[in-house]
Amino acid sequence: MKTYTFHVSIPGTGRVWRKIEMQADQTLEDLHFAIQRAYDWDADHLYSFFMSNQAWDEASEYRLPEGYTPWGEPIEVEEEEPPELSPEEQEAFLRELYGDADITLEEMKEDLRAFFEKLGEAPRPGDVRETTVGQLDLEEGQVFMYLFDYGAEWRFSVRVHAINEEAPEDVEYPRIVQSVGEALEQYW
Repeated sequence: MKTYTFHVSIPGTGRVWRKIEMQADQTLEDLHFAIQRAYDWDADHLYSFFMSNQAWDEASEYRLPEGYTPWGEPIEVEEEEPPELSPEEQEAFLRELYGDADITLEEMKEDLRAFFEKLGEAPRPGDVRETTVGQLDLEEGQVFMYLFDYGAEWRFSVRVHAINEEAPEDVEYPRIVQSVGEALEQYW
């Protein structure tokens, strides 16, 4: 069985880090919860992994999809149908949106269609619930960022410490392999 061992630390906080070993078929969501357990935190905020090691780099981001709680549960929301706008109300809205722009109503509509088409082509973040660590083509020494709590922005450095192609199968993963230093308090 293949496993990955991650060295997880919070830069600038001194000699405090954890090593966590995971199976290749476990997800980034599993890694998130393992880090939370290793630091004895509550896992009560949203989070992202940035494989480029750069915060807010959307091209390398993995996170929960919109509409999920920090625990990966769907948020139940009653959706209301948007009100139907008359052609006059649509034009008034578009004129307000475009301000004093000297373009026709049809040009405004075409501009908005093109905008929404581009949004659909934009890279989407990866889903932490579906992405396994084995799918990431990780190499020993590679570093990426785990950003927890978008308000507090706890930025963890995650380094691939080891890759074991022949790990024991009779062990429960993920597991904390080594713990150094006293974990920081989540709310201080």
